[in-house]
Amino acid sequence: MLMLFLVFMLIMATFSLIVYTQAEDALYEELDQQMIRADQVISENVDDGLNNILNGSNIIYTDKGSYIVNYKIFLLLRDDDGNILNSEHLSYFDYMLNIGFSPKNDGHLRTEKAERNSSTLHYRTFTRQLTDNSGNIYYLQMVSDSTEIQASLSIIKTVLFNCTLIAMFLVVIVGWYLSKKLVSGVEEAWERQDEFISYASHELRTPLAVIHSSLELLLETPGKKIIDRSDLIMNSLSETSRLRKMSSNLLEMVQIQASQMTLKPETINVRAMIDDFIEPFCYQAQSAEKTLEYWVAPSLVVVADRHLLTEVIVILLENALKYTSAGDYIRIIAEERNGKFEVRVLDSGITIPTESLEKIFNRFYRENQHQSKADGSGLGLYIARLIAQLHNGDIKASHNEPKGVVFTLTIPLKRKI
Repeated sequence: MLMLFLVFMLIMATFSLIVYTQAEDALYEELDQQMIRADQVISENVDDGLNNILNGSNIIYTDKGSYIVNYKIFLLLRDDDGNILNSEHLSYFDYMLNIGFSPKNDGHLRTEKAERNSSTLHYRTFTRQLTDNSGNIYYLQMVSDSTEIQASLSIIKTVLFNCTLIAMFLVVIVGWYLSKKLVSGVEEAWERQDEFISYASHELRTPLAVIHSSLELLLETPGKKIIDRSDLIMNSLSETSRLRKMSSNLLEMVQIQASQMTLKPETINVRAMIDDFIEPFCYQAQSAEKTLEYWVAPSLVVVADRHLLTEVIVILLENALKYTSAGDYIRIIAEERNGKFEVRVLDSGITIPTESLEKIFNRFYRENQHQSKADGSGLGLYIARLIAQLHNGDIKASHNEPKGVVFTLTIPLKRKI
């Protein structure tokens, strides 16, 4: 709930910032363009422009005629020390003499404040350094009243802030309610699965340690943005995904062991079944520069639970993809042998030691030398064998010469289940 709240806060803050920035740009667009255009004309006619400004004129004479600076834009001409040189022409607007100025603002559009009759006015300013033919340095500061624009922006800011507060309040209420429901569901599931938690303790220890360490490191730097510690968040998400998959596998394992899973046998066209799920794995193999091929005997049919049979082949295929490297091949062969339906999934990847060929079907078992490549729960092959046995069949592993592994699934071809 806290993580969702923080993510929502970041999204809302980003959204509000984008809306406010777009609104500000839209409201100031016309005025900013007028100032930039006036700057271009004056910069191309410096000496004439300076003389006219000193004389209180907003007209700039160019080779193409005259350019009149918008009457809403006041021109303040300053010397190198920042003193206003045309102040006598601003006698009715003496409050503008208090507008902030800095040579560092050269070339920048800014919003400044000025006090008039105990009220605060806002002004849009643009400052440009000019050098005349004699080498004298001046600063031209264009100023235009933007009080109404700032008032509109203030309203927009207030609306965004209030909407964000209301949305956050709703998120807290809804998040608390959903969290209570999710937690109660998890507690109930935990009680039902308590009998086999001891078997999973070793596998749970590592991802929990990673998540705990990541959260502690996040708390050490509470002022950091999410993007700054994305590595810690991604570690937690990865381990959370692993735990979720393990929980799903554990539940399925218990259902099969307790004979609570009801088979739904049907006559399956094996080629059509494999065609239904093989495409994503072909893309995955191709992207990893591996070769994935499959062959199904013509007109091969089998009586089985389509969903569970597909799950077994997918488990074997995922293992083959996980433990092969670029350049390796993976093959699926489905046919009838000795009156039984047989599927072989073979690859040219990592070879499993002979003494481990049977152990890999034990729950939570993973060969030590391949731990770094495995990110599963250690239940996949165990569940695959349970499903095979549920169909009165079996799965075995053997060596694929010169390297790799062959997994062979056999079940009765047309026997009633």
